[in-house]
This record gives sequence, structure tokens and C-alpha cells, in this order.
Amino acid sequence: MKSLHFYITLALGALCFVLSITSIVLGRSNNNLQLQQQRQQEEINKGNAALQIGQNMLRDMAELSLKNDKIKQVLTSHGLTVNVAPTPTPTPAPTPSR
Repeated sequence: MKSLHFYITLALGALCFVLSITSIVLGRSNNNLQLQQQRQQEEINKGNAALQIGQNMLRDMAELSLKNDKIKQVLTSHGLTVNVAPTPTPTPAPTPSR
């Protein structure tokens, strides 16, 4: 009976060892995947920032083109047209009826 307990304990110990090694390997693999995902997210954020900067520059150039014909010609030569939006007129507040 003592040798049976020994082999069961030995088998359980070996199983714990294998599971520990597996846990370490999977943890490192997970860490590498997280680092890769973080790098990809940083690239996406850089692209979003560049897009926002480009849109702001284009909006500012469109505003300047209303006062400067040379800028308007440059924008037109690149296929961009500037449309002036009519300024909204304020509507009077309705008078309360009693």
C-alpha cells in the first residue's frame, strides 16, 4: 500500500510540475501578444492624430481662401472647392401666450 501512495503522489507532483511549466509558457506568450497589440494601437493613434491635423489644416486653408485668391487657386488645382455656408439668422424667441 505504501508503494501505491508513493506512485500516486509522484504522479500528482509531476502533473503539478507540468501544469506550472505550461502556465509560465502561456503567460509569456500572452505578454508578447499584449505588447504586439499595444504597438498596433499606438500606430492607429498616430494615424488618427495625423488625420485630425490634416483636417484642421484643410479647414484653416479653406477659411483663408475666402480672403486670398491664390490659396483658393491652389485648393481648386487640387480638386477642392470651398463653399460658403450662409450664416444662420437668429430666430426671435416665441412670446408666451396667456
